[in-house]
Amino acid sequence: MSQEQQLLLKEKLSIPQILRIYGKQFTQITERYSNGHNGRCAIGVIMSYYGWDGKDDSRAASKLLGALIALRYASIDKNLIIEMNDSGFTFNQIADCLDRIDKQPPDMIESDYRLPI
Repeated sequence: MSQEQQLLLKEKLSIPQILRIYGKQFTQITERYSNGHNGRCAIGVIMSYYGWDGKDDSRAASKLLGALIALRYASIDKNLIIEMNDSGFTFNQIADCLDRIDKQPPDMIESDYRLPI
């Protein structure tokens, strides 16, 4: 893990911050977590923040679990992130959407969130 990654982990970034800051070092892709090189989807960026190197090996499962736990802790639906990523939203747009959802009072959040067209 690079020194920059260790510093970011110590900061305990929120999911939107991870996508905005950590996502800058990756090329955004769709349909899979990683292309095995420098491409990541939004979930892949979160996995990489928790130490995944983008390779499909035995460590990938533990990093996916770490990312899913972080999403659950933040009350974020992983399927929403996947749908936005695969629909062409940038990492910053996904982060902006997550920030807007987080700022809504709980009784105003619809359980079936619709993506803006």
